[in-house]
Amino acid sequence: MNIEQFISDYRDFLQTNFNPERAEKEKAYLYSDLKHYGLSVGERRKYVKTYEKSIKGLTKREVLGLVKKFWNMPSHEEKSMAFKILKLHVAKLTLGDMSLIEKMMRESKGWAFLDNLIIPIMPEIINNNVEAYRYLKKWIRDKDFWVRRSALLAQLLFFRAGEGGDRKLFFDMAKSQFNESWINEAYKDKTDNKRAKFFIRKAIGWALREMSAKNPKVVFNFLKANKSKMSGLSFREGSRKLPRDLQARLAGV
Repeated sequence: MNIEQFISDYRDFLQTNFNPERAEKEKAYLYSDLKHYGLSVGERRKYVKTYEKSIKGLTKREVLGLVKKFWNMPSHEEKSMAFKILKLHVAKLTLGDMSLIEKMMRESKGWAFLDNLIIPIMPEIINNNVEAYRYLKKWIRDKDFWVRRSALLAQLLFFRAGEGGDRKLFFDMAKSQFNESWINEAYKDKTDNKRAKFFIRKAIGWALREMSAKNPKVVFNFLKANKSKMSGLSFREGSRKLPRDLQARLAGV
């Protein structure tokens, strides 16, 4: 695979399919300060599919170099390509790659990038080395709410599958976020404060919701014990897919 040609071809693809109206709406929706070309996820996925075999044939060194190049580019769609390439080689990632993962996480500044980085990649790194849990324990104390959100969502695929992961660690992290005084101290701007609370609360509820499919009693017990301490959003999201009898019991708590 000619890497420089691949980069050039992708840029030509973005420019050829530039959709200014969609780009403007997407930029506003994502609170993004990046350049946007306005291509849909489906369009980009279809494009990558034609190169998938060639990308999979790259060495890990080539992959990491290519990821860094795309990540340092100015547009949303170029940076997004970095995640697509990483995911095609996710089984090769180890604890030694955490400096890159953490750098990308801290520079993502939004759910669109973080969801495509942390959720699919952290479980693989954790499976390769449980020492990776120390990053979650560090992130949950960070002053950046996106970093804390990453800690809460890093085990989402474990919870969805019903196996693997450290539920106790997640519960401890979730409970540590019920007190939102740190947000009030770190985010004085009203909009930033509101967004920080929303995305932390949503992450807690989302993780609980995924966990509830395979472990409903575990989630029920957590919600029952913490209903009066957690936000309404986290509670509603976390209980949304519980069996109706358990939802009814929670309603009476």
